[in-house]
Amino acid sequence: QGFAQACVGLAPQSIQHSSHQRFFVMVKRKRASLGRAKAGRSVVENQAQAADIPSDIESASGEDVLGAAPKSEDEFFETADEKRVRLAKEYLGQMADGKAPDQVQEQLVRDVDDQAGRVRQQIDEFSFGEVRYLKGHKQSVTSLCLSSDERTVYSAGKDCAILRWDVETGKKDVFPGGKNLFQSGGHFSRVLSMSLVEERNLLLSAGADKLVRLWDPRTPPKTPCIQKLLGHQAPVTCVASDSDGSHFYSASLDKSLKVWDLASRKAINTLFGHVSGITAMDLYNKGRPVTGGADKTARLWKLDKDTHLMFSKHTCSVDAVAVLDSDRFVSGSQDGNLFLWSHGSKKPIAVGSVDSGQWISALGAIRRSNVAFSGSVDGKLHAWSFTKNNDEDRLLKCTSIASLQAPGCVNAIAVGKRFLACALGQEHRLGRWFYDCKQRNGIMFVPLSYRES
Repeated sequence: QGFAQACVGLAPQSIQHSSHQRFFVMVKRKRASLGRAKAGRSVVENQAQAADIPSDIESASGEDVLGAAPKSEDEFFETADEKRVRLAKEYLGQMADGKAPDQVQEQLVRDVDDQAGRVRQQIDEFSFGEVRYLKGHKQSVTSLCLSSDERTVYSAGKDCAILRWDVETGKKDVFPGGKNLFQSGGHFSRVLSMSLVEERNLLLSAGADKLVRLWDPRTPPKTPCIQKLLGHQAPVTCVASDSDGSHFYSASLDKSLKVWDLASRKAINTLFGHVSGITAMDLYNKGRPVTGGADKTARLWKLDKDTHLMFSKHTCSVDAVAVLDSDRFVSGSQDGNLFLWSHGSKKPIAVGSVDSGQWISALGAIRRSNVAFSGSVDGKLHAWSFTKNNDEDRLLKCTSIASLQAPGCVNAIAVGKRFLACALGQEHRLGRWFYDCKQRNGIMFVPLSYRES
């Protein structure tokens, strides 16, 4: 009231009445909202009519605005902790219907492990199907990624182009880009990595132009990128995003790993550890990217603890990494060796090698399983299975369970539930080693057949 009187004293006479009236209308509205919380629906309607304010409940005609059932008085006033307890009791009541307490306990443990990504599937009776090829890039395909429904695949190549493919029909759309075309709205040097962030409807691409570009995958062909991000001092070789779309990570030959916030689209952290350029990266657990570098090491980064683990048993550059589950990942190197690592061991828990020591140029994995895939510069595609020798032995046996010959260097592997897609080229994605003009530039689809247990 004192504030209202002061305002009346300062304002001209022509404004005094309107200011005073608006002030008491605000007071009436506040009283109406308090009455609604204390007295219920009838009191709200009476006070709304007295204050000449339309009632939200009245406009909903006795029902909730969103169509949901009206809450009880206990639910309306319960705290967040009380709500969690109530929902937990309801969930346990549904689970306990006709089950013994031990069975309920086992089901709860399985649910927690499954949500945390600790449940592993055993793959048996594995085989490759008949392959199919798609041609569209003018030069070697360096990277690709699949949509979650496996209907669309995005590919990128040394021709600076990004293509969107319909998996079923093979129809393609071309995004802008071209060598030394600085105003094209896309990459003006070779594209080296891609990642699809479906939670934010974004496609991330990175290349030798030292840029990370953001695209809207829903836009029609020839649409320029919506934003380009600068920060690296050398070609950006890898890009990957968290599963919830909150952050993404970019790695470069400048030895740095950058963390980006996708909401503000700014770099929030830069991590160093590799003593040479970073050549590969994969991500499954939030805030736990795995990288490989020309310094012959693979590294697991723990962003929440601001530290990382180093795994160093390779004798040449690590050109590919792939995460299997929350605890294990594989690394492939130019020495032709494939190592399976666990977070709790500095030594590999399984070792495999490709024929004649060819460079391993790409890796993929069926998440939360015991199967990984490798591609080499000679076009050989292998499926590897990791199994126990016996219950007491910590080391696993690495066995090639299927293989096929691809018509080109395998530069990237994207694994789905029904098939895997391989990026093929006449040369390695990071250089012109092993160039063969008889090989093909394109995408190869390989159907997968297996049984989970």
